[in-house]
Parts: sequence; structure tokens; C-alpha cells
Amino acid sequence: GLYDGVADVALMGGEIWPVETMAYQWVYQQQPFGIVVATAGLHAPGQLFTPVVIVNAKNPLTSISLSQLDAIYGSEHRAAPANIRTWGDLGLTGQWADKPIHPYGFGGEDPLGVFFRHDILHSDFKPNPASHLLSDHGSSTVSAPQRIAQAVAADPYAIGYTSLLPSSSTKALPIASPSPVQPTDDTLTDHQYALTRSVWLYFRRTPDKPLDPKVDAFVRFLLTPQAQALVRPSAQLLPLTEELQQKQIEKLDKPMPKSASAEEE
Repeated sequence: GLYDGVADVALMGGEIWPVETMAYQWVYQQQPFGIVVATAGLHAPGQLFTPVVIVNAKNPLTSISLSQLDAIYGSEHRAAPANIRTWGDLGLTGQWADKPIHPYGFGGEDPLGVFFRHDILHSDFKPNPASHLLSDHGSSTVSAPQRIAQAVAADPYAIGYTSLLPSSSTKALPIASPSPVQPTDDTLTDHQYALTRSVWLYFRRTPDKPLDPKVDAFVRFLLTPQAQALVRPSAQLLPLTEELQQKQIEKLDKPMPKSASAEEE
């Protein structure tokens, strides 16, 4: 819609994919300009939600770091020094020490898979060969988040990232960054929780030229307390803090870079 000129703005229900910006970049020789307008909650619809990392309830692990997730799920390890393939590699002892980790996650073309590969694996396209990557693009009537949770509930040696679903057979791990942070509405709202995702609005902006006044007015309205208050009644999305609102306004006020990344919070 943006590169065809039939839309002024594009609201994305997930991270923008390179294939989605490819045609825009061909037409305008730059990426679309984006700002964050809300935070994705733990119960956002589809695959927009902020994920949690879960293990089997029998697992004694108490927290995990982004570096450790990279070491478990990746192969190139752009955020970790080496492979983590056993629970002993994560510091567990006794009967857990030599047991293999069975990772579960989302397919490479699913929004959650794109998010995880980009933000956690730093665009490592070579996942751990032992990973079980489940997708919502298949014929299953059970959603990928549910199937991941079911797999971890049935396997003491499994780990997965998925939606926060009530279960006595799994537990959500705090993410150490560096101190362990539990996934709650509060830690998502201020983006303390390291896996927090955002809702993005994209539009066309030309270097060295002012933004279309009507688009500028609309975007700035979305970043006001009045507009953000409209997000509050939702159990699916969370409003931006004043600090995050101001950060987006400052981004708008800065001169448009000639090679802007599609996603720079």
C-alpha cells in the first residue's frame, strides 16, 4: 500500500520482514520509516504476543539469559561463545548434567520465528539442527503456540518460547538481563523484559523533505497521552510509557537518515 501510493500509513501486526520491504526499497531506494505506537502484551492475538521461555515443571532451572538462548537455538552464535546442547551446559548437575536439550520454537516464516531469529539469534539463519520449529502455516488445527507448550509439558528435557498459557506442567523462566526479570505487564510496559515486542506503524518519509502534514499530525497524535490511554482497556496491547513516547517523537524530529533501518526503536 505504501509503495503503490494507496496508503499513507501501514500498521504491522508483527515485525516487518525483508521480503515485505523489498519492493518498497526497489521503488524508493530506501526503507520505510517506522515508529513504535504500542507494546505487544503477553496475550496479544495471533503471533503478535510477547513470548515467554518455558521449561517442563520438573526442570530445576530458575532463569535464562539471551546469550544462553542464542547458544541453545543457534549455530553461528553471534551472541554467545559456544554451543549449549545439554542441561549440564546450563549449570544443572546430577541426573540433568548429560541430558540433551530439546529446543522448540517457531518456523522461520512465522512472525515469532522472524522475531526470534532477528532479535535473539542476531540474524543467524542456521538454527540448531535439533530444534523443533513449529508453524501456523501448516494444516494443524492446533496453533503453534499451543503445540509448543504441549511438547514442553510432555518432555522434561524440552525448552520452548511461546505464549503464556496456564499450565501446571510447565513454568515460565525469568530472562536475565543481567538480573532475572519475570514477564509481567509492568516489565513489558517499561521494556525491562528482554523479549518484549512492539507494534510498529510505517510510512513514507523522504530525506531533506518535511513529512506530509496530515501523516505527521496523525502519527504525533498516536504518541500523545490521550491516544495512548485508548490502548489501556485492552488486555492484548500495552500503552507506551512517557519515556518511550518521547523517544519516538525525538525520532520524528530528527532529520531523516538516507539509509534508515526498517526497525530502529
